[in-house]
Amino acid sequence: MPFDGTPISTVSTLKPYAGAEARLVGVPMPARAFSRSPEIIDSRIAVLRRARDLLENEQRWCKGSFARSWFNIPVPPHSALARRFCAIGAIMRAGRELQLRTQDACVALQLQTVRSVETWNDEPARTHAEVIAAFDAALLAVEDAV
Repeated sequence: MPFDGTPISTVSTLKPYAGAEARLVGVPMPARAFSRSPEIIDSRIAVLRRARDLLENEQRWCKGSFARSWFNIPVPPHSALARRFCAIGAIMRAGRELQLRTQDACVALQLQTVRSVETWNDEPARTHAEVIAAFDAALLAVEDAV
């Protein structure tokens, strides 16, 4: 039995998320990890979807800072000059655009990466497809937890 108490049979039957190149599988959300409030669930999903949309095009993804301009200069994620984002920077930007909290979305993504998202995003071998796959897995896990 995993640490969250999920029966092994549930873990082994998880659906893979979109993306053939992906190496992650959607990890179920621990029941105690998040509020079941419909408003909070909806905001978590909205932030994850918007952040994923920001990163859809590989040219919009970056490593080494939360956000960068087209000239590869680090800028704050909320800056009008921000055009490229790391995974967390995209969540920060999405939360700002939607005027929603981002903490639950960050935790949902971290459950999929199994470590700090910032460190995971910046690993030299990390690919854009893996980042998108992690967002897909987080969305799947959140939606399945409802």
